[in-house]
Amino acid sequence: MKVSKVWDGTDPGATPGRVFTASIGQETIVRSGDELSFLKIGVEGLESTTAVVIETFAGLLSEYVLRIGAVERIVLNVADMCALMMFYFKELPVIGESAAATDYCFIGGVKVPVYAKVSEATPISHAATRTAQTNITVETLSVSGYWDAGEAGRKPIHAVKVSHTTAASAGIETLSFRIAPLGTLIGLIIRQVAASDFGSDNIDISVQRVRILANGVLHSQFNALGDRMNIAEIDYVTPSPLADLLRPYTILDLRPSGIDAKGQELNVQLDVQDVSDAISIIPVIEMA
Repeated sequence: MKVSKVWDGTDPGATPGRVFTASIGQETIVRSGDELSFLKIGVEGLESTTAVVIETFAGLLSEYVLRIGAVERIVLNVADMCALMMFYFKELPVIGESAAATDYCFIGGVKVPVYAKVSEATPISHAATRTAQTNITVETLSVSGYWDAGEAGRKPIHAVKVSHTTAASAGIETLSFRIAPLGTLIGLIIRQVAASDFGSDNIDISVQRVRILANGVLHSQFNALGDRMNIAEIDYVTPSPLADLLRPYTILDLRPSGIDAKGQELNVQLDVQDVSDAISIIPVIEMA
């Protein structure tokens, strides 16, 4: 395995990443092997005036886009990438949240699966969108590439977020998009606003159930409580910063075999019980 610094601060130096006080446009990642196995990402910022909770701080890296050639392979924000890491690798990020007004917030060790064969003909590029967060300053961002990791059986990953506003009336809603016909669907990651998820005082949520249709016929159906994957130890009384960050995510795990998205048309239906909510859906696809 070879690890390459992609975005970083001065080495040696005390700054833990590249200056991220503005968005970073599309830049080429220098090829350091025949396969980019995964990325490791970290973002931090200094709190000023008042403390900032981690889920607010996470809005700083509002979109990260990785392209292989001209194709977008990863389009997610930093919280999405934490959820993807916990789904795919079952590993935890490093999180720092302070109650003091002049300390740092940070999210690090965010491992993003890629597993893409690369060549001079298929350059890799990426970009990061910064969205300013009140009382966060002096922001930095680090990205490292892990090459030729040699993990047998890993297939290229496609994880591009689709944003959606749920129907204005409760009931079954058929979404207008098709799961990208690129390989095998191995998971769905659904994010809803935290107030519209399960809680000690709430059981009717944005997405109560999920159905997957194959060529218009019901293939699989999931209950958002019974079938969801646990990705954090969530205590609704004294939650940890990690739980606060990941509580909005419902993850449905379709491994090991997944569902063929290339040989048939896959669509998604939702049982909406908390209406007109802004949600996002991330189909996680192992590319053929």
